[in-house]
Amino acid sequence: SGINAEYGELTKNRLICFSAFTRHNLVRSFPSLDMRFQASLILLASLAQLRVNKVAAHAELEGGVPGKEAEPWQSCQQVREEAYTIRNEGYTAVSKAGEIREQAYRAKDEAFELKEDALEMKESALEMKESALEGRLALQTTLVETIALMKSQATATNLYIQEIRSTLSSIAARVDSLESKAEERYTEQNKQMEERYTEQNKKMEERYTELDKKMEELQGQVAESAALTNKLSQRQRVWMSEVRLISHFKLTEQNNKHAHGWDSDIIVDGQFLFATATHGNMRPYSRSANDIPGNELVIKLGGLFRVHKIKLWNTRDTCCMSRLIGVHVFADDRLIGSVVETKFTYDFLVSEDDPLYAETVIVRQPLAKHLHLLEVQVWGNGPFDQGDIFA
Repeated sequence: SGINAEYGELTKNRLICFSAFTRHNLVRSFPSLDMRFQASLILLASLAQLRVNKVAAHAELEGGVPGKEAEPWQSCQQVREEAYTIRNEGYTAVSKAGEIREQAYRAKDEAFELKEDALEMKESALEMKESALEGRLALQTTLVETIALMKSQATATNLYIQEIRSTLSSIAARVDSLESKAEERYTEQNKQMEERYTEQNKKMEERYTELDKKMEELQGQVAESAALTNKLSQRQRVWMSEVRLISHFKLTEQNNKHAHGWDSDIIVDGQFLFATATHGNMRPYSRSANDIPGNELVIKLGGLFRVHKIKLWNTRDTCCMSRLIGVHVFADDRLIGSVVETKFTYDFLVSEDDPLYAETVIVRQPLAKHLHLLEVQVWGNGPFDQGDIFA
């Protein structure tokens, strides 16, 4: 009897386990089914299996437990453990069934909310439909009024178009008349232009012939002018090759003039010869008032000349000839030379490779000495214009 009781408990636990297993397979096989429908299938499958297992249990109780060994207490303990395990799994399946039911309730609530939203959307759609119908009626009314207005305007437009057509016809007639007149005028003007062109062409040919003759005459005159210019250039070069005295009787200046008449004009009077070398018998000469630094004599040539040579004539008395040592000779701002020794005359030449053009010649004594000279001679040619300078 103890074995039969344990086997009955085992059969009960097997039914619970089979119910859970059947529910699991149905959910896995039909995941898209409604939750309530899945629960119904599970319950039906459990009831069916319960009836089958009940019949099998009665058969086992009547005929004994097949396949069991002779040790009943050990077998019963194993069956009891299996029964507990199956029962726990059954409780787990029951709790999961409760969760499925709660999910079904929540789905139901969500369905009710969706239904309410659908009703609200339906009411909004009805309102929009009414608004659309009212707009359609207003649009139909407006279209009828517009069509009536367009018909009235079309009648007036047809009348206006007829007037425009008549006006265009008159304008076309006037345009045709103007075109014919313009064509006649164009023909007449074209004829006049051809006559004028022929006349102008004839005059231009005569003018060209006249200009050709004048060009020939001008070419002859240019050739004569070129020959004359060449001849004048040659004469100018020959004239420039003549070096002459260009300082004779030119204007002079003196910055430290002597009170007794030893004036600067004496150095350009051409008198540089004397009978004796004594102080009392010499020709007149130029002399500064005292022996201060910077005594100076200036000769103004009166134009722009090419300078070839500057010559200084010293006095002939042996007592004062050394006073000329240290004198600088300038042509405008260019230094020509300096006196470094005692001599009767000093020649300062300008190289042909470095031509010099000047308007003034300056003799300056930078030392604290008297400046006295018998004569200053400037040799060169000119005068020249500023733009006519060439070597």
